[in-house]
Amino acid sequence: MDFNNGAIGVVLELVKSIVIAVFFCLAAVLVFAFVISLASLPSTVITPVNQVIKAAAILLGCIVGLGDSRGLIKGAVVGLFSVFFSFLLFSFIGGALQFTPTFALELLFGAIAGGISGVVAVNLHK
Repeated sequence: MDFNNGAIGVVLELVKSIVIAVFFCLAAVLVFAFVISLASLPSTVITPVNQVIKAAAILLGCIVGLGDSRGLIKGAVVGLFSVFFSFLLFSFIGGALQFTPTFALELLFGAIAGGISGVVAVNLHK
């Protein structure tokens, strides 16, 4: 199989975006955990805030890493894989890898957030 610079460039864009999203997500979750420990927040805020953190991480990854074309597709890939790798990272940190039925919804959320973020990122670069 022959890879041209275009295909390698797209893969590098995707990898860069995914890595940025995963690391931002990790850092933001750690800060949020610190905030929770200081301010007695109810447990009902954890899930919505985590979703906002994931969406913000995906948006940041798309804005920084993606080029100026095919934002919907690239963004969806970034969202899907960043949610997947974040899940693996947090599972490794927590010491338990448990795939639940809601994980499929998390992946879908990531793909949708990524698609939207990719479109926004591509339009920002124009």
